[in-house]
Amino acid sequence: MGAVVSLVGDGLLAASDVAKAVAALIGKYNALLARASSDPGLPVPHPTSPYWLVDPPYPALADVQSETLSREADVVIIGSGITAAAAAKSLLEVSASASTLTPATAAASSPPHSPLRVVVLEARQLCSGATGRNGGHIKCAPYEEFARLRGRLGAERARDVVRFQMRHLPGLLEVGKSYPKAEVREVQTVDLFLRQEDFDKAAEEVDALKAWMPEIEVRVLHGEQAKAHVRGFSSVITVVKGTLTEQIGVNDMVVGALSYKAGALWPFRLVTGVWNDLLAHHPSLSIETHTPAEAVSRTGSDPSRPYEVQTPRGVVHARHVLHATNGFAPHLVPSLRGRLTGVLGHMTAQRPGASFPRCDGNRSWSVISSPGFDYVTQRPADPETGEPGDVMAGGGLFNSREQGLDQLGVWDDSRVDALPVMHVRGSMATVFDPRWGGGGSTDKVWTGVMGFTGDLMPLVGRLPGGDEKTKSDSGEWVAAGFNGEGMVWAWLCGTAVGVMMLGMEEKDLQPGAGRPGGKLDAWFPRDVVRVDSARMRRADLKNLARAAGL
Repeated sequence: MGAVVSLVGDGLLAASDVAKAVAALIGKYNALLARASSDPGLPVPHPTSPYWLVDPPYPALADVQSETLSREADVVIIGSGITAAAAAKSLLEVSASASTLTPATAAASSPPHSPLRVVVLEARQLCSGATGRNGGHIKCAPYEEFARLRGRLGAERARDVVRFQMRHLPGLLEVGKSYPKAEVREVQTVDLFLRQEDFDKAAEEVDALKAWMPEIEVRVLHGEQAKAHVRGFSSVITVVKGTLTEQIGVNDMVVGALSYKAGALWPFRLVTGVWNDLLAHHPSLSIETHTPAEAVSRTGSDPSRPYEVQTPRGVVHARHVLHATNGFAPHLVPSLRGRLTGVLGHMTAQRPGASFPRCDGNRSWSVISSPGFDYVTQRPADPETGEPGDVMAGGGLFNSREQGLDQLGVWDDSRVDALPVMHVRGSMATVFDPRWGGGGSTDKVWTGVMGFTGDLMPLVGRLPGGDEKTKSDSGEWVAAGFNGEGMVWAWLCGTAVGVMMLGMEEKDLQPGAGRPGGKLDAWFPRDVVRVDSARMRRADLKNLARAAGL
């Protein structure tokens, strides 16, 4: 809209033309907000087929369902992805290990000391939503995140949030030890910049990060350094270990690169492994696939289980309900409409060309084109044949027909748009030419729905809406809106909301696999992601639109 105003000032447009142009922009803006604030509905029944769901390690779990749906539960979890799995793991393990129950804990577990009854409702197959469709990239760009959050939260709190995100890599590595097929691994990630001004800005952000987070090393590679090599490094900036030199192999289109530690995984296999273990060790857990939650209501008929969760197979009466459906959460929580929306993302699985550098799954990349970026990981080489692993590449959001706006407010993962796919298919081949080489191909194309909020922060915690008559707090909870960065938010947010539902946030808890010990606030930025009235105002999608210059 600023471009229109500048044209007016130069006298290049007639007043009537200006009025028409402004009216058209306002109409487009209002239509976009209306679509993004609408009811997502339930997930579509026939989505695209992602690479990750092929050859599942636990085939019987894909459509797991009890013969009869339980009519009562302590906790109903809606969704079965990584957030739901982390929350269930936290709930079941912490409650089972607690020697005594506090009054707040007793509100989630009835009777005291009995196993917690948890019912998981999934509209489609197990873990078939965003977790089963993402890029498998455990990556936080710490320099960018710190710069983004510092102005809003202050340097100290921004540092705490970035450290929380960075904790996901060691946490998921710890969980992944039990599931080798999940391929949870540490990688050296390389951000490849195509524009000098973007690279210069990022290098400045790296300098600002060093004073506050010296434990993170980000190597700044200028020009020929980026094309020639990067060196191995430790996680501590003052002690650099390792001298292994590896070829990057990019061409002159890359003006510079940043290299640091990140991770990659097969998310579907990790999550289904967690569910398999939980079912084996906790008979009080039931998972009900193809059982969508159609409505959640609070009634006065049973004060001990005040929530009714309606499904096509009957009603479940629950003490607590967790909405772990990311971009679909506003379907059952109308107050989140206009604050949390779906964004369609595109992913591909590609066979690299014959000359592509052999990294054996130890490297990941982001191609920064501004606006937007592409995110790429590579699976390890085949241990039997030595063939290089498939390249998992996603992005292209701003290459759609309307520069990404037509992907906002979209919850249909059966849809594939040609322009983002064309971009993603050519991204790596372009920057690595001629090192990509011949023989490359695209084996799979699919889409998934991400959840975005107006302030680009997740919504995690208790939903407003307690009962005034009984003076009781709300028993509805949410952990959603990960803004395309689910692998460095979702696991620990799910873990934290499990602790909160048990009323044990002030307890000095023992650590577990993938779960930090101590009191919750020592590691979880609860004040930043909580769902209160002030936060709901910040999460308004109008703020996202303003940030995009609309």
